[in-house]
Amino acid sequence: MSVFPEWFKAFKQVEIWPSMDMAVLSGHKGQVGFAQVQEETFVPEHAHDGQWGVVLEGEVEFVMGGERKVFRKGDYYHIPGGVPHSARLAAGTAFIDVWENERFPAERLK
Repeated sequence: MSVFPEWFKAFKQVEIWPSMDMAVLSGHKGQVGFAQVQEETFVPEHAHDGQWGVVLEGEVEFVMGGERKVFRKGDYYHIPGGVPHSARLAAGTAFIDVWENERFPAERLK
């Protein structure tokens, strides 16, 4: 069951990683994404501008700049711009991410 209301499906969508779709809102100098994974999901190491987020359900294990950190329901995180990071999301994890600048160009949003 999704933690997000049905009307979130009307937002632009992006496949952020295989098996991970995200509703995205774009604004001046930033984007906000809303997602919930149904199965355990692995995100390969990558880097981009600054990112902030909050875990709504489940668990996210990040490796940020070589350091492992686990975040659970109610925890928030910050990944400074340019810091390499990867993640493992437990099945059912829901989260909100906020990125500075344009994380997903318009042509990737459906």
